[in-house]
Amino acid sequence: MKSEEGKNITAKNVLLATIFLGGAVLTSQAQVTIFSDNLDSQPLGPAAGYAYGDAANDSWSYVAGVGVGGSEAADVQTDFTSGPNGYGGAAFQYQSTTTTGNTSTNLSDYMLSFDAEVNAANGGFQLVVETFSGGVISSGTLSGHGIISPNIQLGTANVFQHLSYNLSQLAVDPYGATSHLPVPTDEAWQIAFAIQTGTGPWNEPTTGAQLIIDNIQLTMVPEPAPVTLCALGGLAFAFLRGCKSQRFKFI
Repeated sequence: MKSEEGKNITAKNVLLATIFLGGAVLTSQAQVTIFSDNLDSQPLGPAAGYAYGDAANDSWSYVAGVGVGGSEAADVQTDFTSGPNGYGGAAFQYQSTTTTGNTSTNLSDYMLSFDAEVNAANGGFQLVVETFSGGVISSGTLSGHGIISPNIQLGTANVFQHLSYNLSQLAVDPYGATSHLPVPTDEAWQIAFAIQTGTGPWNEPTTGAQLIIDNIQLTMVPEPAPVTLCALGGLAFAFLRGCKSQRFKFI
C-alpha cells in the first residue's frame, strides 16, 4: 500500500505530464508566417498587373508613403467604358514562387491579411487566389488551382482598412467543383487584387477607380493532432479522477 508521500509523488508526476503535454499542444498550434511583404521592394516590378473586359486607361504601379507600417504600396487605377463585354476590371498581382512552411493541407488553417484603400465609398474589389505546383506560375486566370472571392466593399473612402480572411471563407469555386480550389501546400502562390465593375459606385461606366494594397501576409495556424488531444484528455481525466479518490497533499 502506497504511503501518503508516494501518493503525492504519483499525483505530481501525473500533473507534470499533463502540463507538459498541454504545452506540446499549444506549441503545435503556433502561428507560422508563410510570407509577409510590405511591398517596399516593389515585387514583380512596375508591370505587376492586368486588365480585362471593358477597362481603359489602366495603370498599376507603386505609391510612396501610404499603408500601415510600410512606405510603399501597390496602386491600381482604371476607367470603365460602355464596351461590348458589359464588364471590366484591373488588378495588382502578388506572387510567391518559393513558398515554404505551408505544410497543412486544410484551407481553414490559413489566414490572408492585407491593408486596402479605395477612393470611393463602397468601392468594391475581389481576390483571386491561385496556387501552382512546381514553383511555376502559369498564365491565365484559374490556370492552376484557384478561387475568386465574393465582392469586398469598403464603406469609407481614402482610408486604409486592415482586412483578414480565412481562406475557407474565400473558397468559392467559380466552376462549382472542389477540384479547382487552391492546394495550400503548393510552392507557387499568386494573389490578385482586382477592382471589379458592377458594384457600389463603380457601376459601368465610371472614371478614375482606384485601389491601393499594402502589407500582404499569409499565416498558417494548424489544428493540433487529434491523437495529441486524446492523450491530453486521458491524462487530465486520470489526474482529476485521482484527485477525487485521494486527498492529495502537494509538498
